[in-house]
Amino acid sequence: MAAAQARRRRIRDLLGSLLTTGNTAKVYCLQLIDRAAADVEEEFRIVDLGCGNGSNFVELLARRRNVHYIGVEPLRGAAEEARRVVPGAEIINAPAYDVRLVPAHAVVSFSVLEHVVDRPRYFEAMRANLRRDGRVYMNYDSGHFVADADLLERAKALASRALARLGSESRYRRRVSANEFCTLVEGSALRVVDDKVFNTDVKRLLPLVAAGSRETFMERWLAFELGLNGLGLAYREELDAVFRTRNLVLEPI
Repeated sequence: MAAAQARRRRIRDLLGSLLTTGNTAKVYCLQLIDRAAADVEEEFRIVDLGCGNGSNFVELLARRRNVHYIGVEPLRGAAEEARRVVPGAEIINAPAYDVRLVPAHAVVSFSVLEHVVDRPRYFEAMRANLRRDGRVYMNYDSGHFVADADLLERAKALASRALARLGSESRYRRRVSANEFCTLVEGSALRVVDDKVFNTDVKRLLPLVAAGSRETFMERWLAFELGLNGLGLAYREELDAVFRTRNLVLEPI
């Protein structure tokens, strides 16, 4: 009971300014990053490899003034939007593969890996931009390929792979298998220290919840899924049909 109450308090602390909505994996990672940044008095560097419009970090940056956020985004339009959404952040419009920056306390990869063509090079970039005492916070999604996989989604996936062979990676999507992920980790001098699954069909209820109740909804949704993880679920691909997202924390070996 005490452990459950402490977990709810931690979630409430995180959601005090509702750091993000609609994705429990991202909320969980933001919680961990928020705590890590709070424990550092000096500058806390975050490198986000595939930042999109940067919106996931707006509230965290407002809360933690010691955070220096660097977003890396290959799509020009998304990078330009990120510069507007996260003013003061450093946004680099380039593929992540060859980006090398001052190593960060946190390297972030939110819902990116399933859209990456050259995954070994991407892992090399994660490791190269990570401090020796830093951590990688990443999640990747299976919903496009399992839980939400209708004929249209399958067609999009096939078309994206054909375009990638022609040199266009912007729409690429391919499922990340458990064996492939294990191989990527083994080849990157990283190790997994936290492995969870998130984003059950409870996610579908969010649009039906009144705006004033969404903070409470997010708190209870995250607590529910953390409770399921606490029952000792070990990741296997069969879980992809129930949980849309696998979430991992990695650190250097």
